[in-house]
Amino acid sequence: MLKKLKVKKTYNHHFEYTNDIDRIVKIFADKGYEISATDAVRAWEMFSNDMAAGWMSLGDDEEVFQDCFSYFEEV
Repeated sequence: MLKKLKVKKTYNHHFEYTNDIDRIVKIFADKGYEISATDAVRAWEMFSNDMAAGWMSLGDDEEVFQDCFSYFEEV
């Protein structure tokens, strides 16, 4: 019989990349968009995954905005 396992703790980028996340939220706010920190993490994770990377380093503000924007939809 197999022994069942589960992950002890979910990895959360909120703690490791707080400065990046705050910066992404601010970049969007400066462009007139309100996004949550959670959505900033999700968008940057998706972008990073599409680049076959873990967590990509942020470029300049315009690059970050362009890299993330396509992962959002207006609500």
